[in-house]
Amino acid sequence: MEYEVEDDGSRMILRSYIDTEVSELSTSIECPYCKADWQEFDMSNCGETYDLECEECEKEFKMYFDAD
Repeated sequence: MEYEVEDDGSRMILRSYIDTEVSELSTSIECPYCKADWQEFDMSNCGETYDLECEECEKEFKMYFDAD
């Protein structure tokens, strides 16, 4: 692993997307009724429709998830 030595002697590692493994994905959601925003973490299946409930107004709606 590469690192740089700072002026005070501490070390800083250098990372890039090439050596980074994604461990969790999140999807930004906007309620189509009240426009509240939040993050969902269990939505990684492309081409799937998810049943959601707004955290603010509690109305139910569907969201189609695609990689495009």
